[in-house]
Amino acid sequence: MTERIRPSSENPWYWSDGDEPIVLLGGTDKDNLFQWTGARLEDHLDDLVEAGGNFVRNTMSDRKDGDVPPFARNEDGTYDLERWNDDYWDRLAAFLDATAERDVVVELTLWDQHDLAGSRWDEHAWNPVNNDTLPEDSLPVTGGDHWQDRIAFFRTVEEDNEPVLTHQERFVDRVLEHTLDYGNVIYNVTNEGWAGIEWELHWAEHVSDRAEERGVHVEVANMNMNPGESVEKVVDHPDAFSYVEVSQHNQHFAGASGQDHWDTLQAWRTNVEDAVGARPFNNVKIYGGFDGGKDAAGDADQAVRWFWRNVLGGCAACRFHRQVAGGDEGWGIGGSERALTQIRSVRAIEQVVDFPALTPREDLLAAAAPDEAYCVADPGDAYVVYFPDGGDATLDVEAGSYRLRNLDAEAAAWTDEETVEVTSELSVNPPERPNQVVVLTAEP
Repeated sequence: MTERIRPSSENPWYWSDGDEPIVLLGGTDKDNLFQWTGARLEDHLDDLVEAGGNFVRNTMSDRKDGDVPPFARNEDGTYDLERWNDDYWDRLAAFLDATAERDVVVELTLWDQHDLAGSRWDEHAWNPVNNDTLPEDSLPVTGGDHWQDRIAFFRTVEEDNEPVLTHQERFVDRVLEHTLDYGNVIYNVTNEGWAGIEWELHWAEHVSDRAEERGVHVEVANMNMNPGESVEKVVDHPDAFSYVEVSQHNQHFAGASGQDHWDTLQAWRTNVEDAVGARPFNNVKIYGGFDGGKDAAGDADQAVRWFWRNVLGGCAACRFHRQVAGGDEGWGIGGSERALTQIRSVRAIEQVVDFPALTPREDLLAAAAPDEAYCVADPGDAYVVYFPDGGDATLDVEAGSYRLRNLDAEAAAWTDEETVEVTSELSVNPPERPNQVVVLTAEP
């Protein structure tokens, strides 16, 4: 990257690595992407970049097959939290180099609570019975197998659990030693956070303080399980959280679908703008998997619709959530060909319009049913209308001569193009198939 990623001074709804606002798009098959090495990592990144992607997620997790932990082991197999496993950190360094070389922005999550869920805790390095560093009674565990049963680990700040907090900070400091030199990294404190504002503020401030000591400024957010809480905390703590992470809005369990998905996003944007000014809205996870997906996640068709409503709705960053080999895990469509095609489609539209220059304008649409069409526009210059399932609508357009194009987002291909003269209204009716986009641009 030419400069450190930051909110655009020209349009702070979006990110910038210079003067121009940019739209961040991604889709990858693994959340802790740094754990992949060599060609497996580089080929995956190359596929993303070739499609126009420039955004990935990276959790500092070590729970999947083939992952390595951050800590070294003793001869008896226990972990030593005061000695590092070089393989873990070498993988992180290689990942950072690979993304920086490709101008790919990394949203890095420090704590993923699913790492400690259920039976994973039994073998995890942080469990005092598995290391020779923490007092055995320092992290009491309640019964059950939900990730909130690891509550003691995420209460170290408010309970002043110094023995554990010291090593948590040591771990985060090691992450920051690697990442602060890279301008393509932004930070997310916790995945699906529930532990409370004390935990979230502690780590947000810790990251910012370490960055300041290094002489750099970084961007930090927190992702709550309830996306509305993420918005509220940016409003309440604007100095700690510099962008809004609303990923959980893109699934069934805590999110919304259809027109409600769009309307809620727009209400949040208004709230943030009124309270603290425009800030980037990120969606590092857009759920919805193949083969019907998980009940909580939704299916692949819904994933595509969430993606397009976010892009047109003014979000700064959108990434399709992970899939596994064969696409059978059900949480997302990741770096699949369908996901990459959607990214190509957005980039095709960007060849003729400047997305950050457009604003959501549902008021310009008439005769459209709820969830039938979504509009963004710079009136008199450009209009983009997304149809999730085909349909027709009447668009209120400033008088003039325009180039009218139809894009099939499932093929990343323009399907029709003509010049039209408009006096005040234009009927737009793309082909009756899913995910069609009508683009209207003023003729010179």
